[in-house]
Amino acid sequence: MIASASRLRRSLRASTFDASCNAAMIGFGETYFPAFALLLGATPFQVGVLATAPVLAGAVFQLVSTVAAHRLGDRRWVIGSALLQAATFVPVVWLARSARGGYPWLLALVCFYWMLNLGISPAWNAWMGRMIPPAIRSRYFGRRNVSVHSVIFLSLITGGFLIDAAQRTGLGASVGFATAFALAAVSRLASTWFLTRQHDPGVAGTRPNRHPIGTLLADFSGRSYGRLILLVVLINGSVNISAAYFTPFMLHGLELSYARFTILNGTIVVARVLSSSYWGEIARSYGNRRALQVSAVLLIPLSSLWIVSANFAYLIGLQLLAGFAWAGFELSTFLNLFDCTDDRNRAQVLSIYNLLNGVLIVTGSLFGGSVLRALGDGGYVYIFLLSSAGRALTVMALAKGVGVRRRRHEHSFGNVFTRVVTLRPGQGADTRPVVMEESRRRRNARGRSRPG
Repeated sequence: MIASASRLRRSLRASTFDASCNAAMIGFGETYFPAFALLLGATPFQVGVLATAPVLAGAVFQLVSTVAAHRLGDRRWVIGSALLQAATFVPVVWLARSARGGYPWLLALVCFYWMLNLGISPAWNAWMGRMIPPAIRSRYFGRRNVSVHSVIFLSLITGGFLIDAAQRTGLGASVGFATAFALAAVSRLASTWFLTRQHDPGVAGTRPNRHPIGTLLADFSGRSYGRLILLVVLINGSVNISAAYFTPFMLHGLELSYARFTILNGTIVVARVLSSSYWGEIARSYGNRRALQVSAVLLIPLSSLWIVSANFAYLIGLQLLAGFAWAGFELSTFLNLFDCTDDRNRAQVLSIYNLLNGVLIVTGSLFGGSVLRALGDGGYVYIFLLSSAGRALTVMALAKGVGVRRRRHEHSFGNVFTRVVTLRPGQGADTRPVVMEESRRRRNARGRSRPG
């Protein structure tokens, strides 16, 4: 028993270091893919494709990655995928040498990167579900996420100022990008090493029975989770009419320096972290459904407010507001998804959500990109207004009947765990819920141990 407890402590410590190193990879690496594409000569439309199409590729790949993980083993699949993810940055660093004309290669590499990024999730969730005892999950993930968000902020700021300094000193921004991407590769390699330091206790009993995927899709619109997913993916589709083009707008439209671009992205990260616990209290007091409705309304004007002023202090304030709104929307979305699903269908419902979300994100970005291609730089005003209009129509049509009405056993801020998967300009850290399914044998044993 002592040896087992000691092994668990070592694994949890290694998991925290793994998460921190992975966060450094996000801050140094994928955050700057769109800005790097502009340096390679990409058009705003191509930047929008780069920001969204790889997410769809990853969501599709996630549906089949569980088969490969089952054959190789969850732990081996996660470690191998992480190693390949680190290797993805090597050709990206090489692309920085030419600094022009490498967009098609960058798009292919980012698609591969995102396939690995989302393909890891199901196996990692299953592995962590076996390794981390339920009694300590809330406390452990709370502390783990503090470290993750701190490292994301520090690496994001460091990477941006490296790029800015390289440009200002005459070395060229390409040198700064190459350095940041090299640091991202090293960070993911370190993360992979810490993954190897975590043990896998093996599958305890049988896996829970799941609903056939066809059953979930057949009655999708009639289920509470179907209506919730429809609301969220339509809002995300509307958001990406403009959000996919924030990077070219800030760097080319507003002519911000890399340093100011980085400060704006860092501001929304801080705002989201500081306001998450506040939204947890709102959800606890008024219900998860009400928190979702309020936060969705707050999202409506955000894109339109970008055309009000180019004053940097104003943009800082706008990012603080955006961070507050996005923290509430994301948290309440996950709380409502957990309320609408059970252990048997939750992982599959989230896979459906990821797929539909990827499709709508790409659809929104292609629509916004088409407007930009037709109108040029003047099109930014229109896509920002169209984005707000799409959000407003979605909220008015769907928000009232979404989710489930408050009930006694509603999920709370403390028992839904998340992990950061990326950073998006204008939205901050994009997270996904950690779904840890308990085996049927363990649930039955727990049920028999309850009095009465």
